[in-house]
Amino acid sequence: ATAGEGSCTACPSHSSSAAGSDELTDCACDAGYIREAVVEAIQCGGSCGCSGSLAPGGVISDGAGAYSNYEDCWWIISGNSSSVSFSSFSTESNYDYVYVEESGDASFSSGVVVLATLSGTPALATYSATERFLRLRFTSDSIHTRDGFTASWTSGFSTVCVTCPANAESSSSSGSALCQCSAGFTGADGGPCSACEAGT
Repeated sequence: ATAGEGSCTACPSHSSSAAGSDELTDCACDAGYIREAVVEAIQCGGSCGCSGSLAPGGVISDGAGAYSNYEDCWWIISGNSSSVSFSSFSTESNYDYVYVEESGDASFSSGVVVLATLSGTPALATYSATERFLRLRFTSDSIHTRDGFTASWTSGFSTVCVTCPANAESSSSSGSALCQCSAGFTGADGGPCSACEAGT
């Protein structure tokens, strides 16, 4: 697939697009794979206040004015090639931190790679994920606050193609077809397939 005039971007793993396609949305799952359910491009929680979004980009901030003591906030950006770019940053040095992390696991319970640990007034920078999920975590201690931070985020193309269950296959490469049980097996579309009883 192409993304913009004169540049090409590869489709995500286990998907492809027709020659001459000009949008990443033209990528469709290969045979034997199905498009995973779409999730919000960004999810968030904690004390800073936020809301999830299906938009492919936006702004992350600890809030208006100085942040509070005992902040504990997180933002998880989903999608391939997600990034976050800081436009302002001021926290209490060596006490209040923003961690920029990536993982292939949405829960960040395994495979977490720390891209940056930021505190004080670091150089403003952009951080990009090579894994599917990018997380910002912000924590503050019990004394002294500063203005906090503001960052813009983008979420890359978020189609993820996953393997059909055992003994099932997708009937087309449209990316929207359900996995269906193979010949000799039975079960609900998209669900597990078990062998048919002898003689049926």
